[in-house]
Amino acid sequence: MLARAFPPSSTVARTGGKSSTSSNATPRVALLARSMTRSRARPTSMVTHAAAVDRREMLFASTALVLSAFAAPTAPRARADTIVNPQPLEAGWMRFYGEATSSSSYGGYGGNENNFDKFKYYFDVPDNFERDTVNKVEKSTNGTDARWKSKANKSEVVYCVTLAGYKSLKEDREGILSDLALSDYNLQDAIVGADSLTVSERDENGQTYVDYVLVGFFGTIYVSITVYASRLYSVFAVIPEGSSAEEIEKGKRMTGAFRTINNRDEAGAAADLE
Repeated sequence: MLARAFPPSSTVARTGGKSSTSSNATPRVALLARSMTRSRARPTSMVTHAAAVDRREMLFASTALVLSAFAAPTAPRARADTIVNPQPLEAGWMRFYGEATSSSSYGGYGGNENNFDKFKYYFDVPDNFERDTVNKVEKSTNGTDARWKSKANKSEVVYCVTLAGYKSLKEDREGILSDLALSDYNLQDAIVGADSLTVSERDENGQTYVDYVLVGFFGTIYVSITVYASRLYSVFAVIPEGSSAEEIEKGKRMTGAFRTINNRDEAGAAADLE
């Protein structure tokens, strides 16, 4: 930048081995001084301008950060995650999630369990069914946890019974059903009066489910039973006599879709099924 202070036409005259400036030295010195002043001033102006830009950028950045904090949704905590219950499925069906609560927590009577996000099982229900109230006596005497009934035929029903204290399924598969009938007189009558009783097993991710089909004067009863985490789970679908083949197939699906929600570690789950 200093080179620009000397115009190309400027020369230095030498006399007797001594240097002297030509007669236009004063203007050149003034020009040089002004040029040096301008050259020194430029960095200051640039720094000032850069600082102003930096301040503006910082202001814009901080403003954007504040706005984004309000605009961006925060991820909900795991306990805040909810599902629609019952959950709509394909046309004509929905999935019900049950909690297997104890009788002491029924209707807010006693207990301090928080089952908000602790569903333990599910099964499918036709969308023309409605939730039926299970009273505290039913829950405490025979373990009924949930019940749904057809709006068109109140005798068409699906319900779940859960009982604690079961480490594994009994080898006597029919004996399991008989044990449940001890506190269910309708089931006792059905077992005694059944024209046929079919027992089969299925494996769902290493867990055994025992399925029963009873046919008799009462119609058709589908049952599915399993044990998980030291608790027995059983789902019953009762399709009354005279029902259509379509209604009977619905009963089969209700129990066939039944699963427990296995949220324990492998060691705990293995112990439940010993």
